Amino acid sequence: MKHSAPVQVWPFVLTRSVNTGFRIVAAPDFLVDEDRYSLLHDVTAGDPTDDAVYRREYRVRESESLRLLYRVVYLKASDVGLEGEYAMSGPRRTPLIEGVVCRTSPEPPATQELFAEVHRRCGADVRAFFEADTTTRPVSPLPSFGAPETGETVRVVDLDPYPMEGSTVTTPWGRHRPRIRRFATAALSAVLSALGLRTGRQAGNVSGEGGQGLVPPEPTRGGTTGRAAPGRPRRLARAAGAIVLTLLLVLVIRKLK
Repeated sequence: MKHSAPVQVWPFVLTRSVNTGFRIVAAPDFLVDEDRYSLLHDVTAGDPTDDAVYRREYRVRESESLRLLYRVVYLKASDVGLEGEYAMSGPRRTPLIEGVVCRTSPEPPATQELFAEVHRRCGADVRAFFEADTTTRPVSPLPSFGAPETGETVRVVDLDPYPMEGSTVTTPWGRHRPRIRRFATAALSAVLSALGLRTGRQAGNVSGEGGQGLVPPEPTRGGTTGRAAPGRPRRLARAAGAIVLTLLLVLVIRKLK
């Protein structure tokens, strides 16, 4: 009796460390070779849960698509050599997205054994990334493996397919909108700096995961906090200019969407 070969899948993992943002740690070798691994950051979505996994199609071309099967959980402290239950990023638990990419249809069954194998294959890269705590660490290319054909099944949540690359359709999230946000943020920071104002982050207001709240500026050696504050009319003029330029940036962003 002839048995079919196991479905080949490619593992991937995304997480963050204490001082880095959410990053792709390891990705399928063919996506790394083609410099297309950033799609993993765009396609993976969902809330952390221990009782379900997510399934989503990524449409590469009209005649080609990739299928992603992944889970969103929290990184355990033991996975990165720490004590306690979870690895922390500042005051919060560290999210972990791990799963597989399948290039053929149908994808393998979602089982505990499949994700245990993904976790095992990605474990060393996750720990090295977390311990390095730097954005300069390159993405690790990972080869395919044969998915387990049987095991304890896991509930699957199907998400809407992700649009094709280069599609002009407006989507809730896409590959180009983060770039627009980064551009707008950088432009706004430059404008405020030129006007003598500072954003919350420049002033020490670090929000988000790992943020420590408002941090006062470091005083100078003479005991002061820097140059004297400008007069009230000048401050009002700068604030008005900042508001006008911010509105212009918002209009530009809407046009680019």
